[in-house]
Amino acid sequence: MKNFLIADSENLHIIGLRYTLKKIVKKANLTIVNSKDELLNHFEKNKVEYLIIDPNNIFLFYEDDFKELRMTFPDCKIIILSYFKNKQTVNSFLQDGIDGFICKDCQEQTIFDALYKIENGERYFCPKTLNGLMDVFALPSSDASQKLTFREYEILKQIAKGNDGKSIASHLFISIHTFRTHRKNIMKKTGKHTTPELILYAIEKKMI
Repeated sequence: MKNFLIADSENLHIIGLRYTLKKIVKKANLTIVNSKDELLNHFEKNKVEYLIIDPNNIFLFYEDDFKELRMTFPDCKIIILSYFKNKQTVNSFLQDGIDGFICKDCQEQTIFDALYKIENGERYFCPKTLNGLMDVFALPSSDASQKLTFREYEILKQIAKGNDGKSIASHLFISIHTFRTHRKNIMKKTGKHTTPELILYAIEKKMI
């Protein structure tokens, strides 16, 4: 049994999310709250494994509240389900306390992908959020390619766009083995260990 807490005040989105979670999680215990007080009260009395929240719809819920939840309930996975709006939204996602960011107008499959990756210890953000991040950090960088070869730079940009290894290898006319070797070298040079970390590196360095 997976215990989900959904924090939102938009009834139509809540109905759709409940339907989706019931379909993709065999045993899902779902609780709905629409205020900060209800949210904190539920955490105090119940075990919450996944918090899915639209902070824009929870009155007086701020970024510092995410940090407090992470410190108090470190085992809970926190997923923002909201609309990508501006740089402030980006900053909310980039902080360490957030495990995922999903745009509310994404497809149902996105929820499945997010839960799968987060369950396996990765951070996740949906393609629409990634595109929004690219728009915010669109300026080129002069130092981003200093450590990387031209091919590694190309591959990192493709990874940052959300493409998987097979599609990148096909696009660049290289084998999947060669791709993995390049990816390993990129991780070593950048000091990153996961795909989300590589994506954030590319964004922070304004490579995309």
